[in-house]
Amino acid sequence: MTPRRHLLMIAAAVSALATSAAHADDLDPAGEWSGYDRGAADLPPMGWNSWNAFGVAIDEEKILGSADVIVSSGLAAKGYRYIDLDEGWWARRGADGRMVIRSDRFPSAIRNDGSTSFRPLTDRLHAMGLKAGIYSEIGRNSCGQLYSDDRASLPSGTVAEREVGLYGHVDQDIRLYFAEWGFDLIKVDGCGIRGLPATNPKVISGEFRAFPPIIDSDSLGRTDIPAVRALYSEVAKALEQHNPDDDFIFSICIWGSADVRSWAKNVGNTSRTSEDIFPIWSRMLFNLDSASRRALYAHPGSWNDPDMLYVGSGDFDADHLTEARTHFSMWAMLNAPLIIGYDLRHAAPELMNILGNKRIIALDQDPAGNQSVLAYDSDDAQIYVKTLAGGTKAVAILNRTSAPLEATLTSDHLKYLADSDIDLKICGPERPAVFAGSTNSRSPHARPWCSRQAASGRLRTATTFRKCQAA
Repeated sequence: MTPRRHLLMIAAAVSALATSAAHADDLDPAGEWSGYDRGAADLPPMGWNSWNAFGVAIDEEKILGSADVIVSSGLAAKGYRYIDLDEGWWARRGADGRMVIRSDRFPSAIRNDGSTSFRPLTDRLHAMGLKAGIYSEIGRNSCGQLYSDDRASLPSGTVAEREVGLYGHVDQDIRLYFAEWGFDLIKVDGCGIRGLPATNPKVISGEFRAFPPIIDSDSLGRTDIPAVRALYSEVAKALEQHNPDDDFIFSICIWGSADVRSWAKNVGNTSRTSEDIFPIWSRMLFNLDSASRRALYAHPGSWNDPDMLYVGSGDFDADHLTEARTHFSMWAMLNAPLIIGYDLRHAAPELMNILGNKRIIALDQDPAGNQSVLAYDSDDAQIYVKTLAGGTKAVAILNRTSAPLEATLTSDHLKYLADSDIDLKICGPERPAVFAGSTNSRSPHARPWCSRQAASGRLRTATTFRKCQAA
């Protein structure tokens, strides 16, 4: 009997068992995912965010300039659609509770009656075939207000006017941002519910009101998990109410704290798994590790988010293209949101080629929605495997060190029979290979391969590998 017939018989047997027990118990498995199914995140979102490039110092010219490059470079046609304003857009909260935009930096926001609106900006982005994202905070005060030294870019006014977060204004703000201003995505941070105890110097000085922390990033025992979840669930409810077409993305950003991995999949579309990324190799690995073992918490509709891409800066700039390719490839293997965090107006062609690599993007946007899993794990090398739609598998061999090393990929890592013939196609310009049993790799950081079982042909290959190899 052929292996294919074995598989068909197993499938039929499972189906028969499921049918016979159909209504035995309400808790019986139904074969359907019970996680979050609202919003527009069947695939991980792709786009650009202002934070890594500009911090709180954003303006209309920077936003539209980046959007223009996204379109003119062809990145929009490859899936990069969301143009996200991160922190730095707000001036204050008005006496009526309505948010006021910094019209000195966003001149198109000025309306004839003296109020402000982002509708002209979002209309322009939509006319370019793009989507628009906005930033907010679950507490009263934002991360920038707590930690940024760029006071000129922060909200001004009275204590109440500087309370620009969603707390106490969820329905009002979400209605404004989505129904009136026309945004399609919101990222909601959580600094205001963890960083403003009564002992904070900014509270003591009277700059902000105290907010007894309900998140302790170092201790679940000192975190009020139900309260945190309730706040974010309130936002989800408002998003669903004011977006009846479900055309929204809800990005939860509490850095892996408050046991968010266990409930974000039921509340939002993406969930940060770590603190902020930095353009440093070791920090990229830290953020990678925060999501790499959470495959079961990600699925179409809700994705693990190890933070935005830093391709273009620091250890991932145009002088470190191997590291940049590795960073990008590993995010794709995780099904992470591919959100560019670089001033694209000054991007080198080599960096644009990395961000526009169709084969790597296809790994991230594969409709099966399976995050890669670790098939081999050590301090020096890792092997990631993900099953793609149609049964093909993607493999990434990651060299975490700064020196060359040799790694061996076996059919067992791919969960194939030991004597299977396997075709490997590098997601890049290199030639494909066929191997049976095992193949050695010695190359830079990470390279992605797409593999499939072949009908014939056996070849053992060795390639030079310093950091990451993905297939």
